[in-house]
Amino acid sequence: MKKLGSLVVCAITAMGIGVISAPAAQAGCQGLWTPWGGGQRCDDPIDANGFFQRCDTGGAFGFSTPPQCYQVDANNLGNNQPWIGP
Repeated sequence: MKKLGSLVVCAITAMGIGVISAPAAQAGCQGLWTPWGGGQRCDDPIDANGFFQRCDTGGAFGFSTPPQCYQVDANNLGNNQPWIGP
């Protein structure tokens, strides 16, 4: 029973850390954070060639994934969501 109590305390601590360390939303970003997880998508400004860099992050229970960044053609979005402007 003591192990179960320790596990519960660890889970609550991890959730608390996730809430405390969640980054604030900024211009050019959209996201949703809860104590159980969430994510954020940020777009850089569109460059002279019509491209922008998009970075997606996510996480659950206080553990974050590294940002996944890629180039998007603003003139041909294909299956991508529209640009998130600052």
